[in-house]
Amino acid sequence: MNDGRGDGEAERQVLSESAACLSAILNSAAERRAEQAAILAAFVQACPGTAGTTQGRPVLSALLDELADHNLVELPRGRDGWDDAQPPLPRWLRLPLSPKPKNRSVRATASVVWRRELSWAGTDQLTTTQIEVLKTINRWLRDTDGDDDRRTAVPMRERSLEIFGDEKRLDALTATTLFTPDRLTLATMFAERIPPPLAYERVGDGGIVLVIENSDTFKTISSLLTGNCGQVGYVAFGAGHAFEASAAHIRKLAGVTDIAYYGDIDDDGLTIPQRANVSAAALGLPPVRPAANLYRLLIQEDVRGLAPKPVDPLVAERRVSWLPITVRRQAADVLVAGRRLAQEATGTVLLRRDDSWRNGL
Repeated sequence: MNDGRGDGEAERQVLSESAACLSAILNSAAERRAEQAAILAAFVQACPGTAGTTQGRPVLSALLDELADHNLVELPRGRDGWDDAQPPLPRWLRLPLSPKPKNRSVRATASVVWRRELSWAGTDQLTTTQIEVLKTINRWLRDTDGDDDRRTAVPMRERSLEIFGDEKRLDALTATTLFTPDRLTLATMFAERIPPPLAYERVGDGGIVLVIENSDTFKTISSLLTGNCGQVGYVAFGAGHAFEASAAHIRKLAGVTDIAYYGDIDDDGLTIPQRANVSAAALGLPPVRPAANLYRLLIQEDVRGLAPKPVDPLVAERRVSWLPITVRRQAADVLVAGRRLAQEATGTVLLRRDDSWRNGL
């Protein structure tokens, strides 16, 4: 097994690069209510390689849910606020009120000689807080001018600690209106996002990478596929929310033509693969699809545990839209009832006795 993170589920990831870009573009408009046409136009700008493809709708749906989870947009609460396709997209959304820019103070800006990379700061309307952030970056650009070593691209949190004394400061800033293609980018600071590592085992020569959410089921399925792997070449450990970003590492695996995923049927378990699909689409990887017959068996076993809270029916509809159509209704019923199906219910004994899960793999 390679690149392990341990057996514990990883913490929820920071805002993805695509979501941060979409948020910044939406917030660059003056209106606080964005109609669907404006949402789609912002998506085209944020994800030009994905918009207009078959993955466009599911990727945009996942991005909007991600922004809503970070309180960067407010999605409609009623069914009439959503269209009728799958997955549903909002007919409109609301953006949080931005702090009003204070009048630019001559004392705050007159003494600043903006570096070429930040020349736009001399004319844009900015808050006092934004000006202070830019001054800090401006000083770093000044102090590293001509220093090729310090201007080597490094992981984002290393650069954030160097510039701000806080390794997570850039995580927050990338979700603000300071970050747009014509303002700040990570490249301005010679920084890059580093996805968490992806643990995996090579089980065969096939083109499928089968990603498993939890560690025990990862071990079970890896063992069962060894020596009888079908078209599966790799079994990967998703490590919970870490897979939303670690999916990017799949591009380093030789011969992958298909990405299948199997996780819990609960709010998190269905959110993870849809957000991982955003990362995959951005890199030109195959779509992250459900391992259909493993989910069918999980629904069939129907070992229901208690979820933290019931899922709103409209949210449940969006979550289960990623699953095979044959199990969507049952999965939605589980979520709305405040229950969950843990993938460990499809354990070693069941998977040995019932080979149907291998179909499609």
